[in-house]
Amino acid sequence: MRLEVILLAAGWSRRMEGVDKRLLPWRGVPMVRHAAQVYLGLGLPVVVVGRAQDAALAQALAGLEVRLVANPDAAAEQGASARVGLAQCGLDGDGVIFALADQPLLREEDIAALIADFAAHRDAVIIPRHDGVRGNPVVMPGDLARTLNGAAAQVAPRAWIDRHAARIVWHEAEHSRFTSDIDRPQDTDRLRQYES
Repeated sequence: MRLEVILLAAGWSRRMEGVDKRLLPWRGVPMVRHAAQVYLGLGLPVVVVGRAQDAALAQALAGLEVRLVANPDAAAEQGASARVGLAQCGLDGDGVIFALADQPLLREEDIAALIADFAAHRDAVIIPRHDGVRGNPVVMPGDLARTLNGAAAQVAPRAWIDRHAARIVWHEAEHSRFTSDIDRPQDTDRLRQYES
């Protein structure tokens, strides 16, 4: 099975009171590097979408076999960055994984479980969910990824998925790792209890 990962890392951490959450240390490395390593550990090719002239991100990812691309629009929303990443993918495989850089609790086995669901439902969009809360990352099959790539630029992956809601298969997780991210300083404090 051939899947490509689009790791979204162009955000400005506006709710983090001046802290760039991508660079927060997690288990000895910047959080964005940890995220990339999870996917690389599964042998998946990773495209990281950052900001224009993003030297800090490049340094955080130094030495990793990832492709770093820039979203030139500093004011763009996450969906626009996802489209930038999508345009850089080969899209000749089974699908893509839209992933976030601020989910440090995710493990390789969590991603492997999503991929296993996708292997069983090749034409489905696999979305994790815990206690009714929608999570990330999301696996999109190749045909939807290719048609999204050809759709109008303002169409975000979330909206595209919603247009094809009949193809969603929920990955019901027994843990909150898919729904735990860092948006505010207190989230960092809460998640530190898991760091070891």
